[in-house]
Amino acid sequence: MKCSIWVPAQYAGEGQQEEWPTPGRQWEPARGAESIRRAFELFDIAVEAGFDMVSVAEHHYGHSSLVPSPIVIAATLAERYPDVTIGILGPVLPLTNPVRVAEEIAMVDVLSGGRTIVGFFRGVPGEQLVYGTNPEVTSDMLREALALVLHAWTEPETFGWEGRNYRFRTVSVFPRPLQQPHPPIVQSATTPEAAAWSGAHGHMLGLFAPALSAERAQATAAAFRAARDEHGIPASPEDVLYRARVYVADSDEQAAADVETYEIGNLRRTMSPSPQRAAAAGRVLSALFAASGPTHAGPRPTHGDAPPPAMLRPDFVGSPDSVVAQIRESQATIGWGFLDGLFTSPGLPHEKARRSLELFAREVLPQLAQ
Repeated sequence: MKCSIWVPAQYAGEGQQEEWPTPGRQWEPARGAESIRRAFELFDIAVEAGFDMVSVAEHHYGHSSLVPSPIVIAATLAERYPDVTIGILGPVLPLTNPVRVAEEIAMVDVLSGGRTIVGFFRGVPGEQLVYGTNPEVTSDMLREALALVLHAWTEPETFGWEGRNYRFRTVSVFPRPLQQPHPPIVQSATTPEAAAWSGAHGHMLGLFAPALSAERAQATAAAFRAARDEHGIPASPEDVLYRARVYVADSDEQAAADVETYEIGNLRRTMSPSPQRAAAAGRVLSALFAASGPTHAGPRPTHGDAPPPAMLRPDFVGSPDSVVAQIRESQATIGWGFLDGLFTSPGLPHEKARRSLELFAREVLPQLAQ
């Protein structure tokens, strides 16, 4: 099993109202600097503990993450940590110029000595609004943009692109990635059909734990492995990356108390405009997962439903021994072998997030390595 840490670099906004989008009046330079210091403290702990990868993801306009440009942070990580993989997981392609993204990731891959893994995503509904992108076409934009990025990395000659969403008269990405033909690609999927597409194209599979019941994740991963096998592409558990929220405490009782006190893992908090609009935020989240199909057991959620319970608490939570048991059960059920753990949560004090990560590093990781 491989292990990664995803650090969103939450804003050190203690005492401020959490809302999305966060108004600029809440920005304080000292808090911003402290936010980045805390983020790199967590990265440092993970790397020193032997984590295989550090990862970043693109998010906009909120307390929950100060990483609107994951490629910028990835370049810093590559310099700071010379011996681990850099997970750019990743740019929200429909919000960007795909050719520019291809160029910048190629630069980071060269700067890192060929240590990147890259994932491209559509983005959640709120983030599709930040630059005025039409959410109705972002799925099509993502597919075309991914094809354009891969073509830009592999086509030996200068070319033009005339697509439905993108048009470029001249494309000639230079430098190219150090890894040839390109860095490993992680494609997120919430359905077996999407996972089969990733497997057939030789990509890795990314699963986001809150978006999938265990049964759905198992079927999705199975479709990925079947497609790999059908196309003669070897597959290992480490080709399935599982991004999950993790909270470790000294005891199950302490973990349960902390989850309730700090609402650890509650995704609704990251999209809530204000307490008065919390119900609306819940409907947005329900719509997000409904758009991907029946990803949870039971009927498909509708716009009026509350978010599924899995979205409101960590995916792995408890004492070190309990978390080990939960992770092993999840691995055995779904068949993943690459954990991308999120150890922070809006509202969780940094000291508790650090303590959780330290317990994971000291008491969970060694058991998983056995």
